[in-house]
Amino acid sequence: MNLVFIAAIYIILVFLFHLVISRYLGLKKRKFFSHEMINEQHETGDKLIGYLAVVTLIAGFILHITTDFDEGYWFLQPYFIIAFFFVARQLWKSFMERKWIGSTKEYLYTLMEAALYIILFSALFSSNIWLN
Repeated sequence: MNLVFIAAIYIILVFLFHLVISRYLGLKKRKFFSHEMINEQHETGDKLIGYLAVVTLIAGFILHITTDFDEGYWFLQPYFIIAFFFVARQLWKSFMERKWIGSTKEYLYTLMEAALYIILFSALFSSNIWLN
């Protein structure tokens, strides 16, 4: 039940963020959880980040199986790896928007979105309520 409650709060906060910030910056509303590619370089970098995430997940799993996976390896927990690479993809998208799109509002929006995700993930991981 806690997981459903936390997911509902997350979805509401992200929806409100998209609504308020896109209106504030004067941008057209983006699709919910959309991930549009700017060009071929953006797509290549995005795939590379995805592959690194999978390799890191597999390495964390192997490390977990072969050693005593105590609290010293918190950064190799699957939820942390997924959150880290999710934010890395947002930052890559922001960089590509800055480099290839003339409007500064688009990349600022993506940077603000990445900051929101960092705050939400930090709040989620610092409270162990959802792990119980």
